[in-house]
Amino acid sequence: MKIGHISTGYKPVIGGQETYIANLFRLLAGDGHSQRVYQEDTGAGDPEIRPVPKLPPWLTPRALRLYAYNALLLTRFADLRSEDLLIAHYGFHALPVLWHRRLVVVSHGVEWEVPPRKLHHRIRRWASQVAFGRPSVRFVANDTNFFRQMGADVPPAQGFFREVLPGRWFIPNCVDVERFRRTDPVPELSALDPILVPRNIVPRRGLHLAVDAFAEFAQSHPATHLVIVGGYEAPGYRRVLEERITGHGLKARVVFWGHVPWEQMPAVFSSGVMTLVPSLFGEGTSLSALESMACGTPAVATEVGGLVDLPSCNVRPDPGALARGMEEVYRRRDEVSLHQQEAVRQTFNLERWHAAWREVIGSSG
Repeated sequence: MKIGHISTGYKPVIGGQETYIANLFRLLAGDGHSQRVYQEDTGAGDPEIRPVPKLPPWLTPRALRLYAYNALLLTRFADLRSEDLLIAHYGFHALPVLWHRRLVVVSHGVEWEVPPRKLHHRIRRWASQVAFGRPSVRFVANDTNFFRQMGADVPPAQGFFREVLPGRWFIPNCVDVERFRRTDPVPELSALDPILVPRNIVPRRGLHLAVDAFAEFAQSHPATHLVIVGGYEAPGYRRVLEERITGHGLKARVVFWGHVPWEQMPAVFSSGVMTLVPSLFGEGTSLSALESMACGTPAVATEVGGLVDLPSCNVRPDPGALARGMEEVYRRRDEVSLHQQEAVRQTFNLERWHAAWREVIGSSG
């Protein structure tokens, strides 16, 4: 089968969505399918990429970039029409290809604040509702929160890897548990007794919440450091964080480690005391949380979006609750890490993910 993926990004693989596509690409290639990704043109010339033209930055501010991608995607109409199946990553990017005879839409997490207040968040929810309302369109959501946002009664942490509604599957993110396991730590990182925050530096990832919670936690744990492991930075947000860090008197206790290649992350997670996933919205079943737990490093997460489907220690998204969750996990970290690691290895493994995706592809005729 000829399969086309619709996604603004795939290569380089720098985050959760790109990692997801890379895993899915390998699975489907192993089953004999040929694939292409309709990605924004980076000039890379990769044979797996069908580049979608990109307007100059001065014509497309960041807020309009996704809209421009949707419009310019149709410049590849002939190629798109020749595909036997299209997989659109996020409901918003399904809009320009709803005409295709075989379409699967993947939700990597709800893309809007709940409830959506900003116009572009309302538009993204509307786009997902339009696609979700078409019986001919298959949906794969990596968290139950997406279904609830679409008005479907799917409870948290139930229906794993199943068709929970006709043509709608709950397939959580999963981890290569052979790759993500306890390994030798990074010595200079391990020496910091790090509380890891493996997040790109954007507001919706809640890094300011992590800083505020760490300010409370750090008072009783003077050897620990907050280590932010992430690359992309939203304009101005790094400065907001640095001002907050200075205000708390934590300049010597918070480290920006920068981007780490995915294949090196097992050693990073194995260096940590615990991992924080302090997201505020736009989070599915976080790969970072799962990868950390698979490596035996316990995870504390906000009870936001798809994080409630995970075996992490989930708390309200406020500094006090996060600090108390950190304290509880730190006190019981050996017990918690064993429980979380076993839960991830039993439930969130790629074998179950592969089997569920094969069912989706087989039913999309």
